[in-house]
Amino acid sequence: SIIIKTLQKLPREEVVLIGGYAVNAYVPPRFSIDCDLVVLGSSFKLESLLKEDGFRKTAEGDVSYGGYVRYEMKNVKVSFDLLENSVVDRDTRIVFEGELFKKHSAERTTVGRSVPTRIRMRIADPELLFAMKFVSARRQDVRDMFMLAGANLDWDLVTELLSAKCDRKLMGERSRAIMRDVRSKTFRDSLHGPFGRIPDERFDLCRRRLVEFLEIVRVNPKDPFLVHRTRGKSGLGDLSRKHDDYLYRKTPLHRRRHL
Repeated sequence: SIIIKTLQKLPREEVVLIGGYAVNAYVPPRFSIDCDLVVLGSSFKLESLLKEDGFRKTAEGDVSYGGYVRYEMKNVKVSFDLLENSVVDRDTRIVFEGELFKKHSAERTTVGRSVPTRIRMRIADPELLFAMKFVSARRQDVRDMFMLAGANLDWDLVTELLSAKCDRKLMGERSRAIMRDVRSKTFRDSLHGPFGRIPDERFDLCRRRLVEFLEIVRVNPKDPFLVHRTRGKSGLGDLSRKHDDYLYRKTPLHRRRHL
């Protein structure tokens, strides 16, 4: 894998791996031609080494908390996205700040699919990856979320991360759209390309956990309590106390139900 071999050459002290290669640390590896790195500092040294390795800059821009730059290899469909101190969702403009990646990441091992070469580096926690993919909710994001749901996620942390970034309307829209995707007749077949054939037991586990989570965070616009004036920190009407307790951790972790 060109990406894994390139990562082995790059300084990794102040970078956090996200995207498909980060997901590969937790689930059966999928094929990807892109590598996304959050740079917690300057990207100058990384960019210099990418240029030495045959990559050329093809895009750059400024965002709320930093900037981004893309490098692609000539004649080969491989790219690196360097995201300086933040990740910004293109559609919602929701920002995941660099501090989140400092807090929710650790040294882990990831692998490419085409060549089983392993690399150990700082990788975003699965809960943060799940939250970012929930916000984006593109087709591959939904597939990644589905597979991540089969890992031992801290669902309370996922909910906490999302409640800090998404309003009630977006949470409901995303939940319902993702639910439609994973329940569609073609969804399982769509997993075969990136992940290969998924055993029945694994598929059922991933779907059950994901659907249970979506049922909790989904807000149905026809729910009767939504016609009342919202109350409580979570803004969920007559269920505000229950949702405040769940979303904002007013009770100890060991006393709350996990999915």
